[in-house]
Amino acid sequence: MSVNQITQRIHMSNGLSLYKTGRSPYYFVRIWNPIKKKYLTRSTKETTRIDARQVAQELFSKLHTTKFKKTPSNKTFNHFANLLMKQQKSMSGKTRSERFHVDDEGLILRKEDGINEYFGNKNINDITTYDLRDYLTVLDDNRDKGLSASSKSKHLIIISKILKIAYEKGSLDKMPMIPKVSKKDNPRPSFTEKQYKLFLKTTRDVIDDEVKVRGIQITDELYYFFVFMVHSFMRPVESEIFAVKHQDIEVKYKPNRLEIKVKGKTGYRMVSTMPDALDFYDKLRILNPDYKPDDYLFFNNYTNRSTAIRNVNRQFNYILKLAKIKERSDGQILTPYALRHYSLQTRLVKSKGKVNIFNLAKNAGTSVEQLERFYLKNLEMNDDLVENLQTF
Repeated sequence: MSVNQITQRIHMSNGLSLYKTGRSPYYFVRIWNPIKKKYLTRSTKETTRIDARQVAQELFSKLHTTKFKKTPSNKTFNHFANLLMKQQKSMSGKTRSERFHVDDEGLILRKEDGINEYFGNKNINDITTYDLRDYLTVLDDNRDKGLSASSKSKHLIIISKILKIAYEKGSLDKMPMIPKVSKKDNPRPSFTEKQYKLFLKTTRDVIDDEVKVRGIQITDELYYFFVFMVHSFMRPVESEIFAVKHQDIEVKYKPNRLEIKVKGKTGYRMVSTMPDALDFYDKLRILNPDYKPDDYLFFNNYTNRSTAIRNVNRQFNYILKLAKIKERSDGQILTPYALRHYSLQTRLVKSKGKVNIFNLAKNAGTSVEQLERFYLKNLEMNDDLVENLQTF
């Protein structure tokens, strides 16, 4: 409101004043908010100065004993967010993966619309379900395209973990209800049997032709990387197959398999491979006869594992484009993860539906729910699966 519009101003105390404009018969009160560092303006709904002063004093007292009352630092949302980050950081690289704390911290500390940016100074007991829904609205309003359901769920999961810490410490009287976000499942793109065979044939062809991608030659090691992934169900990420060293592998017989210690996204687990993985492992040791126990199983010449991943991704994409199978008929793009998805789907099909889905999920470092929602949703029933389904 401009100065020219004010017809009367009455200074009452520090942070409190009355004023009147020519546009309204009522007096307005102007109160300084020390928390948000700005003025709050309200109509007194009174036309006389005496009545307006009384209303102003009452409103000033009420706001300073409730809304403007500063929350003790150990009762703020920010305090418990820091406790969560400290707790998760101590678990990273020990009971959980090294990146366990990183993603949560990114969402908590994000500028503009991060979790702490919205909830940080709030009293942990003042946070309601409405506040959580309002936060999701803020996330959407700050983007041209609304945040995906899975991303919203990640924010809510982190907030829930923070509230849980406050509850466990006795600082939160009651957990607010966490809103549910409806999700639209997006089944993972995978190779078909025909595409996978073409992919491997094309890989062998470019190896024979000594093809280079950005100056790096495609070798037998890349071929064994692909087939090893399919027979071990591992993720093509820095913490899984790219982190495996020879010392993490133990050869087992009856049944034939490799037992591999993997530090995945859900923590440490033992991976039991398919029988053919033993043969691939022997071929890899022949390729690198001077290997040491602490050498990486794949691409040991790259100590920077991020570089190794980038090289594999480039060569993978080159082979897909050469074979003309980069994009599926439904428009989905194949990535190295498609090898893992293919291995999980193939295990169910080739076992004729007899594989224990719980063991398969545990071995792959996922859950039965994830298998059903993302990997097996679009799996077509063949004669063997139907026969197994009908068996008494």
